[in-house]
Amino acid sequence: MTELADILPIFSSYASNANEVDGRSFTKLCKDCGLFDRNFSSTDADLIFARVVPKGQRRISITEFEKALGLIAERRSCSQEDVMQKVADSAGPSLEGTKADAVRLHDDKQTYTGVHARGGPDSVPKGYGHVPGTSSLTLGRRDSKDRRSLSRTPSGAACPLPNLLASGPAVERKLSRSSSTGFMRSSGSSSALEKAATLSRREGCGLLENVFEAYCSPGHTEMDGKGFAKLMKDSKMVGARFTTTDADLTFAKVVPKGTRRIDFLQFKAALLLVAEKKNIDAGEVFEAVARQFAGPQLNGTRTESVRFHDDISLYTGVHANGGPESISKGLGTGSAPVSTFRMW
Repeated sequence: MTELADILPIFSSYASNANEVDGRSFTKLCKDCGLFDRNFSSTDADLIFARVVPKGQRRISITEFEKALGLIAERRSCSQEDVMQKVADSAGPSLEGTKADAVRLHDDKQTYTGVHARGGPDSVPKGYGHVPGTSSLTLGRRDSKDRRSLSRTPSGAACPLPNLLASGPAVERKLSRSSSTGFMRSSGSSSALEKAATLSRREGCGLLENVFEAYCSPGHTEMDGKGFAKLMKDSKMVGARFTTTDADLTFAKVVPKGTRRIDFLQFKAALLLVAEKKNIDAGEVFEAVARQFAGPQLNGTRTESVRFHDDISLYTGVHANGGPESISKGLGTGSAPVSTFRMW
């Protein structure tokens, strides 16, 4: 005779940490135990689970599971002992996965060619790579001569390797200085900044500074991307070889990381990058920008002319005689004199 203790291990294999089973696991248990037939389907399992689950809960314990087995036996027209026996005889959850189809050129090793026919390529360590016959490169605590040594091939030719150890400290110091400023500049923008720093007021930078301040947002001493794009458009820099997208990219090259505005030095560097992009002399860019000392050009939409409104000779009626007179709002006016009303 099958008892509740016999089906408890099977129930626990489908249960969660709280030793309770949800509706999905209950349906899976019924399927794995072979309880489904023409009288008991997965829909019936969901309905039975809904009958035994406590109100407001989503899981059942072993007590409610025993009641559910009785309802399953009633649905299958058999005894509860037979249903409990089927559950006790099961092996727990059955996991079924999708098996990949056989691929002849992959599974049949007789079809392999080249190096794969001889066992495949050897696995090599990641890093500088592996050249057959070369001596091993050891990055240990050695003198500077060993660190800068070149690996020799069997033929005696030199195989140059990156000299990272020799330039490591210098690179680290350079990176630390760059990171301390808050952003990393590319090589093009870095050279442009160096050239911009050498420009003086005698080269026309005084007028450029006035233009720079005119295109800054009100209340700010630095220029944003919108103002830079507007300046490029007003100075006729935007064209076939330099689009508004190029203006945004140029601004992104010189703006510090984490900020949205540039100062005057970065602005001059951006102008040098514009000249490089347009393949023209930097003086032409500076001169075109300096002409915008009046500030941003504001262009509004002008309304089209309307013949019956603009041509006064076409007016008719009272409008032909100068239009109606403006009258005061209130009690209105009359053709005859109106006596004064006394408001009671």
